[in-house]
Amino acid sequence: MQYQIENLLPLIEEAISEFKIPVYPESLYMPVNYFMGLPGKRIRPVFVLQALELFKKPEKKDANAAIATELFHNFSLVHDDIMDKADLRRGFETVHKKWNEPTALLTGDALMIFAYQALVFAPEKELKSLLMRFNEMSLAVCEGQQMDMDFSNLPSVPVEDYLKMIDLKTGALIAFSFEMAGFLAEKNESIRKSLREFGASMGRCFQLRDDYLDLFGQESVTGKKLGGDIGNSKLTYPVLCSMAHQKGSEFLSIWNQNPESGQARIDQCLKWMHKNEIPKICIELIDKEIKNGLTLLAGLEGNEETKIRIESLCRQLAYRDK
Repeated sequence: MQYQIENLLPLIEEAISEFKIPVYPESLYMPVNYFMGLPGKRIRPVFVLQALELFKKPEKKDANAAIATELFHNFSLVHDDIMDKADLRRGFETVHKKWNEPTALLTGDALMIFAYQALVFAPEKELKSLLMRFNEMSLAVCEGQQMDMDFSNLPSVPVEDYLKMIDLKTGALIAFSFEMAGFLAEKNESIRKSLREFGASMGRCFQLRDDYLDLFGQESVTGKKLGGDIGNSKLTYPVLCSMAHQKGSEFLSIWNQNPESGQARIDQCLKWMHKNEIPKICIELIDKEIKNGLTLLAGLEGNEETKIRIESLCRQLAYRDK
């Protein structure tokens, strides 16, 4: 990711620093600035500019438009933190914890509005179509979030339904980030569709790797205790694969233990998963999605050197350690 850090991230950080966020009332805009200032990879606008390099060198106006993806992402995180009752985000207090829930709701609303403001830097003749796609993506993220909340009240869901949920909640914005490059380069619908489909595969990989790392990562690298999703009885891909396994009844007998049994339940679930090669199954699906995505990437028009950079970046993220 060194190339992106050196050549694309500075453009994005400059666009964010120059984005005009009002000062008054301070009680509204201080939390907005606070959350935008939290450490993060800015990976979604990086996707926009990196994909744009397939067709042209990114300019300042492109970065000004691309940060719409970061503003939207932060809007969704502020609201997610409220729904999840999370105290920390990236090691810092969440907005509703540092201030209060009403303030956090307005902070998220403001970030969403700012995302629309950033989009106006896109080419004028593409703006109507871009706004329509942005709205479709936004609704998809909301649909995915609602599905995720619905799943929390169910004992199990089909693996296919879970994949659909992550395609919406996580994948839709990543897919849009790649697709947005097609709008900024004023490319036709066919090219934009290919970019979107490639991004969708990468979005699925991104979330599947998150699921994997929560259960099978190295604590010394991730900085998190393994098995948090099991402790919270969260239905993730490894859990659902375990339930659907031919020996799934064994897993369910462990899973259905009283969650208050705590670490013992987590340890037993993880032991069963390793014994029955659930980590391998998870990696196989990530491998499949990477292969599908890279096939789409190879078929795109554009700079071949940039394709290599995109492939490298996506592989790093799909197989990241934290």
